Amino acid sequence: MDVDARHLSGGNLATALRDSRARTLALVGDLTDAQWQPTRQLGINPIAWELAHIAWFAEFWILRGPHQRDGQGFAQARHPPRFAGPDAHFDSARLAHAQRWVENMPTRAELGVMLQGQLDACIDAIPGTHGGATVGTDSATAHPDPLYFHRLALFHEDMHGEAFCWMRAALGYPAPAGVAVPTIAESTLLSVPSGEVRVGYDAEDPGFAFDNECPAHTVRLQDFAVDSAPVSALDFARFVDSGGYDAPQFWPSVAGTWRARSHLVHPQRWRRNTHGAWEMRWFDQWLPLAPDTPAMHINAYEAQAFCLWAGRRLPSAAEWEHAARTLPGFRWGHSVWEWTADAFTPYPGFTPGPYREYSEPWMGGDHRELRGGAFATHARMHNPRYRNFFQPHRCDVFAGFRTVAG
Repeated sequence: MDVDARHLSGGNLATALRDSRARTLALVGDLTDAQWQPTRQLGINPIAWELAHIAWFAEFWILRGPHQRDGQGFAQARHPPRFAGPDAHFDSARLAHAQRWVENMPTRAELGVMLQGQLDACIDAIPGTHGGATVGTDSATAHPDPLYFHRLALFHEDMHGEAFCWMRAALGYPAPAGVAVPTIAESTLLSVPSGEVRVGYDAEDPGFAFDNECPAHTVRLQDFAVDSAPVSALDFARFVDSGGYDAPQFWPSVAGTWRARSHLVHPQRWRRNTHGAWEMRWFDQWLPLAPDTPAMHINAYEAQAFCLWAGRRLPSAAEWEHAARTLPGFRWGHSVWEWTADAFTPYPGFTPGPYREYSEPWMGGDHRELRGGAFATHARMHNPRYRNFFQPHRCDVFAGFRTVAG
């Protein structure tokens, strides 16, 4: 786990930006022209649009300031695009998901030129390096960290790299080179005493922090015991085999509505083979359900149902963070994202960052908080205070869960 990822600067930051770009291109570079034109579906973007958006985002925030908010609340940059534009096409806040599938997009060759030009210019602009200078800001986008937008662009591209992985899985494309089925160790229960704990980032903490991780605040936790590892596929299969999907008591309220509409009697990416054994979908293959793999592609309703069946519950986000930061035996990250019991809401005193579209629109709505990190998540993104968030019905992302007793 890269504990210094949020402190990258100078040449190390430039290297990380190049690394992220190389990963982005590798995740789509092996696809055929036909695979670049998938049938439209929810949860994924057109490949050309997503690549152009990555270039646009970095250029917009790093090179085109200062910024202001217009009367509709959209961020506007003083300087015009040099590489990726227009803003109306590649700003995800302005172009609806459905419209991304019908707009004319750059060709693969044009995207290559766009991405390289943007990357070189952004690296040249890293403050403290040769030719680099802090881009001007105003009150609408001011930030005390002169490296904030470079680091934001780095993590933004890392997130899209993972999105390309789950896109490949959703479309049944081959797994990316070097990606293997994650495994987990046998789980035990770890006891955590009650007490007041600090959650999130303090303003004086050095390095980068996402706006939704701030400000740090104190939470009172009661005694609890938490699984040392995520729930395994084998344990989840026991719930399925017991008829758990057909037991209404495990699917209360909106979970029951989802269950009735889905008509599922097992996880969406599971099936039985001709011998009755469970198999799981892994990109373009069906593999035997191995006992040391985490339950994966599980949505929040399914995770909650398992907990009710097992007499457990999902951890709160604060419990998860505290355990990850303090318990040596708490194994997390590099397997699956983990659902928590909490809706994605602002911390007390939350103030949106310059890129306010990242967190604020999704807070207090129908998004659920996840913690940890998946096998497809870059090591830079693994941080115990990082808050991921998705709608609870989503099972296309690499998500699982662990349970709590008490």
